[in-house]
Amino acid sequence: MESKLLKIKSLFSLALSVVALVVVSLGAAFASQSNQARQLVESLYAPNGVMPIRDLVIELECYDLSSESNAFVLSSNDKIYFKAPNKLRIDAVINDPGGPMDKKEAIIIRDGINVWHYISMGQYPVKKALDQPSGTLNLPFNIQKYPIDANKKYTVKGKKTIDNVETVEVLIENPQDENDTKTVYIDPKRLVPLRLDAIRISDKQKILVRAEYKDITKLADGRFFPKKINIYENDVHKKMRIYKGLEVNCGLDDSMFNQMRGFINP
Repeated sequence: MESKLLKIKSLFSLALSVVALVVVSLGAAFASQSNQARQLVESLYAPNGVMPIRDLVIELECYDLSSESNAFVLSSNDKIYFKAPNKLRIDAVINDPGGPMDKKEAIIIRDGINVWHYISMGQYPVKKALDQPSGTLNLPFNIQKYPIDANKKYTVKGKKTIDNVETVEVLIENPQDENDTKTVYIDPKRLVPLRLDAIRISDKQKILVRAEYKDITKLADGRFFPKKINIYENDVHKKMRIYKGLEVNCGLDDSMFNQMRGFINP
């Protein structure tokens, strides 16, 4: 009887060991897949031998869908200054023919902590608020980075063909906010995103946002970069952003992103 009990205990211990080994192996495989997904996202715009993006200067035309004509109209001509990881300045000349803001300059400065809105009709910020840890859709996905990104969960969900290119689908989740969920479709050969799906909350309503990255161009330094962004809200094409000028790693000074002490009237 004792030998039978010992044999049963031995088999039970062996079974537990096998289960533990399987659990550990699955955990290691999941961690490895998650790390691969994160590494793929973090390698965007920086193929082998190309320096990661430290700063950017972009000139772009912003087109928005008119509710009156149901056609795209030029809303502003912008110049974006970006410095890693999350300093951002947008100098915009507003296009509003016949309106009070036509040809007025507006400046937005984000330093990763605060955001200031300036307008050429005043000498002080129109608005000051905390800088939210999320990137502008006027820049391609994952250019801006925030500390909160380190806690996000990255998962490869599969593959999807976009514009005749086989992309890797990566789901990015924030464990602390179920609405902070994004899916990005990455061209693994050119290391550039072709599409981003996200959620935006407006008046307590969820809006499904989709950014499609077009006119992928190889720059002089060897990296690939989109020159056009189409933005959709609930499958309605709402915005177009067309890049007219682009400089990468030009050595921007931090002073570009300081709070402006005065803003001269026109």
